[in-house]
Amino acid sequence: MNKNTLAQIGRILLSFLFVFGAVSKLVSMPFFDGMVAELLLGKDYFDNPVGMIWVQWLTRILVAAELVLGLALLQNKWFKKIVLPATLGMLLLFTIHLLYEGFRQVNGFIEGNCGCFGDVLPMTNLESIIKNGIGMLIGIFVSVTFKKEDVFKSWVAPTLLGVITLFTLSFGIKSYEAELPSVLDELGTMSGIELHEADSIAEAAIAESESFFAKPEIILLEAEISKLNTDSVKRTKVASVKTPSDITLELLSKYAPEIKSQHITIGTKMVCLFSMTCSHCQEVYRDLSAMKASGKLPNLYLVNYGSEYEQNYFFSQAGDSKDPHTRTEDFTHFKRMLEGKTYPRILVIKNGKIEKEWDVDTYEKSYVMRYFGIEKLEEKKSGGLELELQSGGSPW
Repeated sequence: MNKNTLAQIGRILLSFLFVFGAVSKLVSMPFFDGMVAELLLGKDYFDNPVGMIWVQWLTRILVAAELVLGLALLQNKWFKKIVLPATLGMLLLFTIHLLYEGFRQVNGFIEGNCGCFGDVLPMTNLESIIKNGIGMLIGIFVSVTFKKEDVFKSWVAPTLLGVITLFTLSFGIKSYEAELPSVLDELGTMSGIELHEADSIAEAAIAESESFFAKPEIILLEAEISKLNTDSVKRTKVASVKTPSDITLELLSKYAPEIKSQHITIGTKMVCLFSMTCSHCQEVYRDLSAMKASGKLPNLYLVNYGSEYEQNYFFSQAGDSKDPHTRTEDFTHFKRMLEGKTYPRILVIKNGKIEKEWDVDTYEKSYVMRYFGIEKLEEKKSGGLELELQSGGSPW
């Protein structure tokens, strides 16, 4: 294989890299918008509507530039003067950004999604740096060996665009198999204690209503006395003030309405906000799945962000331990539920109030075990993935 053939293969690979990156961002624009907005505007970017307009223009310009460069790599017009330098410049610029992000964050190189391929094919910063490095080496080789005679057939560019588009869209194919839980399944998620608490609340409500209708004379008399006393007593209006716990639960009910089926106002529940491509979240869920065997952990409910494909992979990492869950693909909604915190976010909710909370900065397995009185976890086998977790340190 001569150098000219290798150079043409290199151009096709570079073109694939850029076109795939552009199309994958196109099919996951909300994710890409949110990621760039968080980078430029901060974690509360959704409270800056004017800034979000400019962010959306920027993301679309970036995608358009990436697509144009990807297709321009397959033609010869201004190839060495503009196209190739612009390609290498973009790769270098984003590599510098990835290096900065990697050093700025704890485990910044090996965790999270860099966004190079949107939410279609998650990559860590380190993986993307390696990818960009290989791309720059290919670009340098093409620059050295390029000859004007090396011209692609006219059908190559549109064919490659079509193939890459189909390849990218195939990641978004969804399953429409029904997974609706039955009423018995939902009742099965409530423990005996919680059912007893629910019965007690219902009985108290019935008793109160019976008492109300049984003694109308007493109630009317008390109301008349109260009316007379109000003439000499100043009334004070008490404004209803929402607590942080109330605000959090309202956000969960608004952006994850399926959570209402879990009756979080009764008993104790643990609500976990996970990103399906986050290795922290996978490790935390493995921990919690192992803790369930102790019988001391509350029922889990997961609010997941990601595609169905990513969710299936996420559950497989915990030995196919699927707890009740809901899923969203709207990154802005997910960020609102996080309230400026970083996933994973774990909430312990008791009778409709948040009693305890952990996030990426405060979670440690030993803390959670101690909080629920779990002394030791036995080895758990659950179909393929074996967990042998002892009381101990943080997963990161």
